[in-house]
Amino acid sequence: MANSIKTAQKWLNDADAILITASNGFSISEGLNLFANDQKLVTVLGDLVEKYNLPSLLGALGYQYPNELDRWRVYAKIAEFYNYNYQPGELMDQLKQIVDGKPHFIWTSNIDHHFALAGFENYLEVEGNWQTGVCTTHPKEHSLVDLKDVLHEIYLKDQSGTLTEQDLPTCGDCGSPLALNIPGDLFKMDQTQVEGFANFVNKYQDQKILVLELGIGPQNRMIKEPSMQLVAGNAQSHYITINKGQLNIPNVIGERSTGFSSTISEAFDALITGTGDLQTQGPTKPAPKPTPEQQKQQDEMMKNFYPSYTVNRGYRPGELVMYTTIDPAHPSHLHMVQYGRAIMYTYGDPVTVHCFTQDGHYHSVKLGLNKRKNEVHGFYVEAGTFIAMETHKGGKTGFSQISITFPDNTSGELLIPKVDQLEKAYPGQKALIERLMIKQ
Repeated sequence: MANSIKTAQKWLNDADAILITASNGFSISEGLNLFANDQKLVTVLGDLVEKYNLPSLLGALGYQYPNELDRWRVYAKIAEFYNYNYQPGELMDQLKQIVDGKPHFIWTSNIDHHFALAGFENYLEVEGNWQTGVCTTHPKEHSLVDLKDVLHEIYLKDQSGTLTEQDLPTCGDCGSPLALNIPGDLFKMDQTQVEGFANFVNKYQDQKILVLELGIGPQNRMIKEPSMQLVAGNAQSHYITINKGQLNIPNVIGERSTGFSSTISEAFDALITGTGDLQTQGPTKPAPKPTPEQQKQQDEMMKNFYPSYTVNRGYRPGELVMYTTIDPAHPSHLHMVQYGRAIMYTYGDPVTVHCFTQDGHYHSVKLGLNKRKNEVHGFYVEAGTFIAMETHKGGKTGFSQISITFPDNTSGELLIPKVDQLEKAYPGQKALIERLMIKQ
């Protein structure tokens, strides 16, 4: 145990940069439990709990209220208790001490906005936050709105009994009502945060980057799996996970990982002091290294795979996760799918996949999470198909996370077609093919 703590300290000290990932476990450690049905829920929401039989803060945020005044009363009460009166506690102070001035970025699914309120500047809130508003009529086109002061005013007027519908926030561009920018039909990623994250990953992915994971469950696919992918793809990287009672460290990164099955506060104390009576896991003995030929094949695949993209090796056999930063000037290049592949979209901005099938047909598939816009979550690409990806956001940069699963026991090689042959097979798509082809 002592060796694990000392090893984790050394990794932190040696790191060029730290990627902090956090989910509900960190919020709960701070005293904010979205799932709890207890006296604190009544303290925060008052009579609205009994009026609507609200089961939790999460239930309160998603409830379909019969009138907008009560909806915003709920939002304002939550924001007043957990945001307007928020004071960073010991956990945030310890986290700043652990980071100790190193380049860092926070990647979180928490919607409480606490990292920003605690003074951290570099963060990506992948599910938004309850202090930001989004236009209900033009959610993609109009800017996000900071609601901190508006929610405080709603709270004060609610307390004084003077709240009216005229006090509810509207879009400054079109006058439509606002909604909270949290997961739902209207949610959109903050592009400034997205670009900051993409820049951080691009800058440090090949350096000594350390992932410090705080309170993320073992089955989390949104943040935990991609951060493991980042570590798996960089032999200089390390991974520290803190989650009491539930640790998940795959063998492929076991030698560069350690876990603390403890409270976050206990683990932070150990990382700062170098001592502690904690249950730990790892590092483990290294997995067998690939043969020179296997390594050569992997390196060639990574070099060729979507040259405009950030690509990381998967930690599961046959799996690859891509962090994609794309725009019309930098789409992925057309290549042939030598073996059938499953393509799955996790989150981010929607992506268009151009598919040229073996029978001479062209198809355009929109990957995303909005079925109303004919977006699909994933699909299977048959062998012999040429594919390329790009954003369909116009001239703006897009960010997406996409997983590609290769069949077992395949090399994963990519076959780049010759442009003249492809244009003969698909004459109607000549301009598209020339734009998407690798310039040789």
